[in-house]
This record gives sequence, C-alpha cells and structure tokens, in this order.
Amino acid sequence: MSRPWEDCWPVGTVTAAAVGRDRVRAVRTGSVLIGMGLLACVGGCQNYRDQLDRADAHYRAARYEAALTNLEDLESDFGHLDANEQVRYRYVRGMTSERLGQREEARHWLILAREDVEQRPAALDEETRAILQRTLTPYDQSVGSNVNPPAAAPAAPAAQSTRTRSEPRTTP
Repeated sequence: MSRPWEDCWPVGTVTAAAVGRDRVRAVRTGSVLIGMGLLACVGGCQNYRDQLDRADAHYRAARYEAALTNLEDLESDFGHLDANEQVRYRYVRGMTSERLGQREEARHWLILAREDVEQRPAALDEETRAILQRTLTPYDQSVGSNVNPPAAAPAAPAAQSTRTRSEPRTTP
C-alpha cells in the first residue's frame, strides 16, 4: 500500500537541493522579519515626530491646552526623539507653559532648551532662539544674572544675647 506523502518527500533521503531551498527560505524569512522590524521602528519614530509636530501646530495656533496635552503624552517617549527634536520639545513645552501662566514650569523647560541650544545651535532657527532669549530675560532678571545661584553661605554664629535670665524673651 502506498502512502500519499511518500511521493512528495522520499523518506530517509535529504537532497542537497532541498537543503539549499530551506536555507534560501530561512534567509528570505529573516530578511523580511528584519525589514518589518525596521519599518516598525521608523514608523514609531515618525509617530513621535508627528506628535511633536501636532503639539507645535497647536501652540502656534494658540491652542495651548491641546499643545500641553500632546506634549505631556509625548513626555514618556522623550528618549525616542532625536537631539534636535528634544530641543524643540523643550522649547515648545516651555513656551506653552509660559502662555498658560505656569511660570515655574515654563522657566524649567525654557532653561533646558537654552542649555541644549548652546550645545547645538542648529536645533532652533535664529528667530526661535531670539524668542527663547527674550522670554527667558525676565526670569533671569528675577533670579539675578546667574540662573543657578550658589548656595547661601552659612549664617554667622549669633552674638551672645545680652538679656539676663530674668528678662522675658521677646519675639521680633
């Protein structure tokens, strides 16, 4: 009695052609999987860039709450942005906070953006760098010329009190 699969693949014999076909299939399959993985990564990175672009568009259209929402959603994926996009994120986040009246938040993000721009000036165009500097000027003036002032010197030891034990303590 003949078995139907014996006609397709002889039992016990493996030909060189069959092994060669299997290797080609494995290489093709591996290449396809690698390609799909790269596309997913590029697509994912593009998604972060698109989200940053949407936040920037909201900011420029004076829809600050929508911009902030996009930026907050993107914050957990900040590391997926390239260096120039990270500068842009910090700038837009700071300017959005500034427009919403969140001064401390704005100061934080804008100072980070300024520090990044000092390292890579091409990350923001000249006009945007000028806006950044103009926006930070009042913050710098309120703190002084030094953004991170040194820690205060320890207080001098208090002079010995001249009050006697019988005098009551007075509070200033």
